[in-house]
Amino acid sequence: MSERSAIWRVVPLVLVATVAEAADSSAYRDAIERYRRGDRYVAGETAWTAHVSDEIGQLKRLPAESVPYEAAAMLHTDRDIHEREAAEQAEEVAPDTAPHLDAARQILALIRDDERRRAFERPWFLAVTLHLYRRGQWALALHYVDEALRRYEDDPLLLLARGSLLESQTALDLPPALGDVLVMTPSRESGALSRRAEHQARLRDAEATYRRALRGMPDLVEARVRLGRVLCQRGEPVQAAEELAAAAAHPQADQPTRYLAWLFLGAAREAEKRPREAVEAYRAAMALDTESTVAAVALSHALHDAGDRGASQDVLRAALSGARRRRDWDAWWKYRWGRSHEAEARLEALREQAMR
Repeated sequence: MSERSAIWRVVPLVLVATVAEAADSSAYRDAIERYRRGDRYVAGETAWTAHVSDEIGQLKRLPAESVPYEAAAMLHTDRDIHEREAAEQAEEVAPDTAPHLDAARQILALIRDDERRRAFERPWFLAVTLHLYRRGQWALALHYVDEALRRYEDDPLLLLARGSLLESQTALDLPPALGDVLVMTPSRESGALSRRAEHQARLRDAEATYRRALRGMPDLVEARVRLGRVLCQRGEPVQAAEELAAAAAHPQADQPTRYLAWLFLGAAREAEKRPREAVEAYRAAMALDTESTVAAVALSHALHDAGDRGASQDVLRAALSGARRRRDWDAWWKYRWGRSHEAEARLEALREQAMR
């Protein structure tokens, strides 16, 4: 084969590849524009999802004023939501990676105007953290909130979300199996000590995170309540009681937050071996949520410890008789999920901003 004929065989292949790349790029930019104009369904399509990293590279070369970065970021964010919802509906394990969220993060970093970027990026990080938190993907949520705090290190709401995630993870630190307790070999003992050390490290991290949040926003009562509970879990009931009493008395505390403050204050008083004061705290919690079986059981336990067996039984009987009346969620049941219930409202606000 001559050199000339070989060249002409290659040229059509190059042209085909160039045309294909142009088509991909056109589909990607068209998807961004459709999203900006309000077409949310484009996030469920797949045509624009090929070669995302190459497409982001192309965005870098375009004039900044011609790219709706916020719409592009939310397109990828909604694609991540679409894929996780599809996995849940198919009863599949949700992915533990987030390529589309990573793409969104890279796109927001392209915004050259600092004020514009920060105005969108900061709430985006919080919304994404809560979105992953709500779906139980706590390690991935922690990754994103840590990424956010590298940029916005003193943001109280990001710090609150991070502390809540650490608390949630400590709930997964299971106690040793009965067999491990009954037959304690050197290896099992070492494993138990290692797990306990990891558990305590998470609690210390959560404590430090809540303290940082409160330095930035002293009136963030939820952070004070959570700090008090973490201190109690760490074996510091006196310090815990101080924080929880302050939270319960705070004028900006709403009803669920004040209820939790009294509930955890009761637990701190019990840890201090002060059952009478625990009874008072649990009664205050029950006054704020009269249908709470959680507070009722805690109050019954404290009354029993205080020597008032009859009252302890009466509280349990009353709680059992009304247990089926409850139609909403006890604040304690939702505690482990932090503010993840805010995820959709925060995402919706970002969508509206991106579609202007």
